[in-house]
Amino acid sequence: MIRVRAKILISLFILILLSSCGEKDVSIKLEYWTHEDQVRQQLEERLISEFEQENPGIDVVRVEYESSELLDIIKNAFQAGSGPDLFNLPSEEISTLLGSGFLDEIDIEAIGYESEVDLFSEYISGAFDTVSTEEAVFGLPLECTNWCLYVNTRLLDEAGIDPYSLHTWEDIAEASEHLAVRDNGILKRRGFDFRYPYYLSFFIPMVRQLGGDIISPDGKVAVYNEEAWENALSFMMEWGPYGRNLGSPTYINARNLFNSEEIAMCLSGLYQESRMATQNNAFFTSDDWMVLPFPVFDEAVNEEAAGYYYHYFMVNANSPDDTRKAAWKLAAYFSEHAEEYLDEIGLIMPLQRIFESEALHNKPFAEVFLSDFSRSHQIYHGPNASELQDLIGEAVESVMLSSVQPEKAVQAMKSSIEELFSQ
Repeated sequence: MIRVRAKILISLFILILLSSCGEKDVSIKLEYWTHEDQVRQQLEERLISEFEQENPGIDVVRVEYESSELLDIIKNAFQAGSGPDLFNLPSEEISTLLGSGFLDEIDIEAIGYESEVDLFSEYISGAFDTVSTEEAVFGLPLECTNWCLYVNTRLLDEAGIDPYSLHTWEDIAEASEHLAVRDNGILKRRGFDFRYPYYLSFFIPMVRQLGGDIISPDGKVAVYNEEAWENALSFMMEWGPYGRNLGSPTYINARNLFNSEEIAMCLSGLYQESRMATQNNAFFTSDDWMVLPFPVFDEAVNEEAAGYYYHYFMVNANSPDDTRKAAWKLAAYFSEHAEEYLDEIGLIMPLQRIFESEALHNKPFAEVFLSDFSRSHQIYHGPNASELQDLIGEAVESVMLSSVQPEKAVQAMKSSIEELFSQ
């Protein structure tokens, strides 16, 4: 009996040793939170696996959330004393975290540079403005994106529309009227629709085309040139269900319908191409689509293209020291593979070498995006940027969905923005 028990104990001891040998010796567990993107997920999971092999003491857990929910989830987690170690957010959502104490200063040594000067020299001008204060830099750029007009040339041709005639918003409206399919007044198929609710990216450029802006040039007046705002809102009112019934913020995102050829036109970035290739490769490899510049109004006083924006990798200041270093190291590892982000996802990291690369310039219609980039501005990313976008959205949606007159919508928005900035 004693021998039997001894054999059992020895067997258990051997099993424990064997299982221990098969386990990874993890000293740092790193949580990385990001927004949903199936194509980027595949690339980053592979890069994370390679990173873990090169750094056997680090275990990375990648978690995805809806892009519209990520900021609130992160803020709530931080307030509760938890949250991710590494995460990424877009330009307009970062100001709410700057100065909060939740963002770690960029670790120059961990990302492989000798100084901030050396780091900045690798990137295009302004790439760090959104994540910089007078005291420190708090993020590493993941992407730089602007939108242009994707067009299904087959659908346009069937409607007798020449895509090269589409220069202005008025042209887009007329084409959409010809392309629209309605059943007893209900819009069943749209020709084009906007990228709701990203009003800083598309609607503010439309206002700027007409001579308006969020803030006056001297920085003293909110909702600058009210007439320009009223005219832009009038166009959106006519676009909506109670006007010409061409589109609505309540419908499925046009970008999501373009790849399945259910809408003729949409606004999107270069990354749309990789999604087309994944979701409908026959369409992607055909001659049935093209990309055109961002339209302007007939009465435009500025040739303004869609605003460009950044996404940044950032690190939780309250994570342990070794975890923060590992997080910066992973962010840098992603950046080292910028060419793969471009090739596989169509995502442009704002590195000088990427903007100057043949790989970028050889992408289909990349020159359209680069040309538009030269006539655009970075979207507003100052204080209260996310809240400001919501207020602009309320104005746009009030005229489209509730028939509020543009003049009243502008005054209500102006009052709300002034109150926001006075806090």
